[in-house]
Order: sequence, then structure tokens, then C-alpha cells
Amino acid sequence: MYYYYKIYDLKLKSDLEFPQLIVCDDKTECDMEILSGVMPEDIIAKAEIKKYEFGNEISYLVNKTCYMLVENGNKITYILKPNGSVKYLQSYLLGFGMSMIAMQRGMISIHCSALADDDGAILIAGESGAGKSTLATAFIESGYRFMADDMVLVETVKKKVMAKPAFPFQKLCRNIVQEKGYDMNETIYINEEKDKFLVPFKGEFAKKPLPVKAFIYLMTVDSQEVLMDEVKGIDKFNLCINNLFLRHLLEPESFTPQIGQKCLEAAAGMPMYYIGRPDEKDTYKEVVDKAFEIVNNLI
Repeated sequence: MYYYYKIYDLKLKSDLEFPQLIVCDDKTECDMEILSGVMPEDIIAKAEIKKYEFGNEISYLVNKTCYMLVENGNKITYILKPNGSVKYLQSYLLGFGMSMIAMQRGMISIHCSALADDDGAILIAGESGAGKSTLATAFIESGYRFMADDMVLVETVKKKVMAKPAFPFQKLCRNIVQEKGYDMNETIYINEEKDKFLVPFKGEFAKKPLPVKAFIYLMTVDSQEVLMDEVKGIDKFNLCINNLFLRHLLEPESFTPQIGQKCLEAAAGMPMYYIGRPDEKDTYKEVVDKAFEIVNNLI
């Protein structure tokens, strides 16, 4: 049995069910497929020495859950290991797998949340605990549509940076899920270390690619007040590189011509800003005000 979905503006055929994805009724001419299969012997041999490798035509990743082979930007072959979790497999396929697909298709995957209005998308990245989810919620409450919670695919076409929507689920910690009163039967448990769930987003979801209006990076700073400034020059490139979804695995491949060029194009084509907040001080309102000041001043 096959399932058909829409993700990152790609039509997907899969023999594995993904409850979080948008079902696609059109089952013809799919852009890519995710199928269980046989892993080539050379990949198994390589994996004994190195657990992952990235290439323009062939990439692979091996961990405790699965073997994953990504080919030609349109096919992911997987093997679920004995005692491997199907939910973890789904997460790896939609995270690492789609990131490798993006690289082979000439796109980059950015670790961020994304919100959208009629004019375009706002990407929100940042340090762990800096307040990304809080700021994303503020944009949603002001009328922005939800676009992605954890990863966005970015493609630069004729100097215009386009963000591709993911799927209408958010990652939330258990205490937030309970506090908000979500039906636990509708959630997908995804992380034992951080005790996180995928929770269906009930508001409006942006289903089509949109130009990026701004990239906002949140960080903590040694200051008594909230700071904000535009990122310029080579710092834009570095910020893009440092927020790739695969950043922890890519080194030193981050600066290869293919990946480096795509990051240069993306950084050049979108306004980028940072907002720094004091580490141990409640500055929620000030951070939100700075973010909307950025958005409202965009030309």
C-alpha cells in the first residue's frame, strides 16, 4: 500500500504512513518517494567506518534506528533496524532525509520556525531556549499563518529566496501540551530526551512557497536590555551556514562549493536581523516589539 503526501512543495509517494503530513489526492507524477528496500553492500561497508556521507547524487545515514539512502534528489530507501522505533524513523526521514533531498535538489534546509502573511514568510531561528516558540506564537496570534516549526527548505530563484512549507504540526514539550489541553490521542510522541510531542496546528496553514521577508535570529546577550540590529556582510553568510539543519553533521563539508554557494545566494537575498535578550530577565514584550518593528519597517 502506498501513501501520497505534499511536503515542501513536493509530491511524495511512500510505503510508510506519516500522520503529520498533508494528504495529496493526485497520485500521478510524484517528485520523490520514500520506500523500504535493500541497502547496497558498499553503503553497509562504508557505514562501518563512517555513519553518514553527503553527495550530489548519493547520500546515506546510519544510526540506531535505521539505514537511510538518499539518491538523485528524488528517492529515499530505508531499512528499519530490529527494535527500531517507527516514530523515530518517521522523524529521521522527514528531518535528515528531507535535508539530504534538499541538498541534491539545489536547496538548503534551515533549522527554524516559519510564519507567513500575504506578503511573504518570516523565518525565526536561534539558540536553544532563546524564545523561538514564544515569538512564533506571537506572530500567529497577530494573524500570521503557520508554515513550519522545525525546518524550512529554501530555494533561491533569480535572486528571490523562496521558503517551502513543511506540515501543520508543532513540536511542544509535555508541560505545554498538558497546559494547553491538547488531546493526547492526536499527538505524536517524538523525543524521549526532551519529552516532546508533535501536536496538530489548529489554525491556518500556509501551503504554498512564499518569498522570505526576513530572517530573525534570537540569542541571549550580556546586557540589561533587549538589543536588535541588522546582520550584514559576511556575517549573513555565517548565520545561514550556522543554522543549516544538518550543520552538526556537515563539517567540514559546509563550505564545499555547492552548499556554500547556496548559502551565499540565500544570505544575499533575504534581510537578516538578530535580537538579543538578557538571559535571566523577562523581556517577552520587548522581544516581540523588536520583532514587529523589524517586520513593519521592511520595504
